[in-house]
Amino acid sequence: MLYARVGAPHCPTHGNKLDAQTISQMVDHVLAEPTDTKLAILAPIIAERKGEHADVFMTLRAKGFTRLRVNGKMVEVDMPPKLAKTHKHSIDVVVDRVKVRPEIKQRLAESFETACRESGGRALVVNLDTSAERLFSTKFACPICDFSIAEMEPRLFSFNSPVGACATCDGLGVMEYFDESRVVVNPHISLAAGAVKGWDKRNHYYFQLIQALAAHYTFDVETPWEKLAPKVRKVVLYGSGDEAMNFTYLTEKGSSYKKSSPFEGVIPNMERRYRETESSMVREELSKFLHTKLCTGCAGARIKPEARHVTVADKPIHDVSGFSLAEAAAWFAQIKLPGNAAQIAEK
Repeated sequence: MLYARVGAPHCPTHGNKLDAQTISQMVDHVLAEPTDTKLAILAPIIAERKGEHADVFMTLRAKGFTRLRVNGKMVEVDMPPKLAKTHKHSIDVVVDRVKVRPEIKQRLAESFETACRESGGRALVVNLDTSAERLFSTKFACPICDFSIAEMEPRLFSFNSPVGACATCDGLGVMEYFDESRVVVNPHISLAAGAVKGWDKRNHYYFQLIQALAAHYTFDVETPWEKLAPKVRKVVLYGSGDEAMNFTYLTEKGSSYKKSSPFEGVIPNMERRYRETESSMVREELSKFLHTKLCTGCAGARIKPEARHVTVADKPIHDVSGFSLAEAAAWFAQIKLPGNAAQIAEK
């Protein structure tokens, strides 16, 4: 999902009356799309919340809306799906569907105003051809760049919630990966002798793949792993990409079959088998080659970028949660909050 900034916040003094400049900026973003691009203007009403939401459907029907997007699927408001009370759901109202043309400027402005009124200051623009989405927000927007976020709430700062958890590691802070140093159990011996466990002479099928690979890249399967060219080691571990090669597989009964395809690679093969297997024995065996590292998306913070960039006294929540008790006590003691914020935080 892409995020776009709008300049003025929703005015608490004037209720639902939105600033004209704010709406104009939204319209300008949309009109910058190529002519005839098919778009839908949506108002995000419910985001990842449990419940049947029958009252929401009734209210939207009474307001005259005809189409909704429920959990990513377009539906008629007169025939909403039955939602499980214990599951989380997302509901967006389809406010308008348009093709990008200069003459729709006024129509877009009215659609954006309607969407922001219904959702409390947010609007989604969905490209109907590519399914790409852009979120516009009248609040929580950066005045310098084009980044904005949805309404801040406790679950945004929780790695236990899909709303707040880092999308790369699902809130774990670490990632599992197949470690080369574990996959290559003994770099001093050859592939034929068992440098890579499970791909030596004792495994008839996989060793034939290695032999075909050796013939294609002209290396010797009896050469110690550490003496193979770096390119060869990379192909063995990570595959040949789009480059196809000829494989001939001989069965134990003497029959054979031939095929031409890219070489998957030892590590992608392990990743696929670990992901797809239903055998606990296979999974346990493959887990011996796994190792963990800090998540490349959040560097161990476990939460999304939006939450990581919200600070209190210049500290984001993941820094505070990493404090010792003494550090936390000292930090909270020195915080000075202005006005009513101090009374709210005191509780």
